Amino acid sequence: MTEQLSFNNFGFIGFGLIGGSIAHALKEIYPSSNIIAYNYYKTKTHKKLEAAKQDGIVDNISTSLSDFSDCDVIFLCAPVLTNISYLNELSPYISENCLLTDVGSVKGNIHKVVAELGLNKNFIGGHPMTGSEKTGYANSDSSYLKDAYYILTPTEEVPAEYTSWLKNFIITAGSHCEIMDYKTHDNVTAAISHCPHIISASLINTVAKLDDDGKYGRLAAGGLKDITRISSSSPEMWQNICLSNPDAIVSFLNRYIATLTNAKEAVISGDSDKLMQFFESAKKYRDKL
Repeated sequence: MTEQLSFNNFGFIGFGLIGGSIAHALKEIYPSSNIIAYNYYKTKTHKKLEAAKQDGIVDNISTSLSDFSDCDVIFLCAPVLTNISYLNELSPYISENCLLTDVGSVKGNIHKVVAELGLNKNFIGGHPMTGSEKTGYANSDSSYLKDAYYILTPTEEVPAEYTSWLKNFIITAGSHCEIMDYKTHDNVTAAISHCPHIISASLINTVAKLDDDGKYGRLAAGGLKDITRISSSSPEMWQNICLSNPDAIVSFLNRYIATLTNAKEAVISGDSDKLMQFFESAKKYRDKL
């Protein structure tokens, strides 16, 4: 049944690094596809969308969400809370047979809104576990999907063939597809994605407060730069994520603070055995990743 699906019209709301990378992949896999992107500026030129059109990635730029009524698939690629805002406006123009998906790092809140709007039969939550500290369409490329994990959180009501189509596209684009429920997704990503950004930002902010004369920054080498690289990511995106997944984030941070406190106490007491165990267990798990 999957082979009978013929999705050709794709819509994008949000066209930054991830949205642009997915659009690149769509054009590579489906060269004759039509891609429409939303210009939320409405009254002025959207430079990155114009660039995407010149590149042959975007076919049409629209300032009206009503133009998305002919889309077979719509990708919501704006920040998490912005996606939800657009979803309310977009809902009247989502056709009965349209597949709706997103790329947000948090799933609970959008699944809730999707259910409230009666769109469960259309929606498959999506989260490509890829990216960069760089942002914007100018840095997008289909290679970001290569060998990356792409999580799907389909609703119970969405047709199985829709999930099969999206999974097939993801695999063809070079990603590894994982399917799970949205609650599991939010707990896992809080631990492996959201909190690492908070920890990275906390570390670099702490160093910055000590660096009155620039000495810390001048002497910073691989260790600090490696662990804080992700702090150069979009502040708006990570603000959105923290506001959207607070319970799972706080739960993990409590665990992390307890671990950090134990390490601090081992340093204070000079407990060499505990310190060795602390670093050995970390190395053992990290080496398996």
